[in-house]
Amino acid sequence: MSTPIRSQLFRVLDTETTGLDPKKDAVVELAWAIMRGDGTVLSSDSTLINPGRPIPADASRIHGISDSDVAQAPILEQAVENHSELYIPVLTAVCHNASFDSVLLGRSQRLAEGNPRFLCTLRLAQNLVPGCESYSLESLNSYLGLGADVDGSTAHRARGDVATTCSLLKHLIDCYLAGGHPDDTDELFEVTSIQRMPFGKHKGRLLSEVPVDYIDWLLDRDIDDELRAALRRARIGTPTARIPVRASREP
Repeated sequence: MSTPIRSQLFRVLDTETTGLDPKKDAVVELAWAIMRGDGTVLSSDSTLINPGRPIPADASRIHGISDSDVAQAPILEQAVENHSELYIPVLTAVCHNASFDSVLLGRSQRLAEGNPRFLCTLRLAQNLVPGCESYSLESLNSYLGLGADVDGSTAHRARGDVATTCSLLKHLIDCYLAGGHPDDTDELFEVTSIQRMPFGKHKGRLLSEVPVDYIDWLLDRDIDDELRAALRRARIGTPTARIPVRASREP
């Protein structure tokens, strides 16, 4: 029998980076927390990372981290080696927009081995709480009334975002279980599949309800591989994940 979701341990991770392209940019700060599915945060920490390249001014203006801040910081692999709680024990990793962070963090072999699966709270929120104008952490914190206390010193920093992600994950787990879905982490992962159009004139509609000619038009465009696969499944009528019920603001 699988462990109930609220008893599972999750490793919540967040990064600050040199830019927005996970294939080209690098981590300048890494924060994490070990959290139980019932919302209990057992430990948390953060570390600056030397990205091995200059930090662009535009990025520094957002997170406030400069070249001088990271000059003596460890590189990513060394930082991971210095903090065994990043990879021991093997846990499900949680990130907001995991498709971004998982690419960057996957450059550390040790971290990748200790975090074999990434659960995306962005995708969970899109499917469990449809209809939000924005699914950024800041917007969800306000819209859902999560009460994550992020002051000026931690706003737009990895540690503050980890705290907000922990609150969001707890809320989404509550919503998921309240919807009568199986109390199983593997089933929770199923809810992270793309079920609704993320953009465009059909934004928010279930993929199964998007006109076929629009799907065909998108498939000829430059879109990410995950969305392409989901659109192809919708195009041929292949079921994806179970569609969750609409969640309320309160768990």
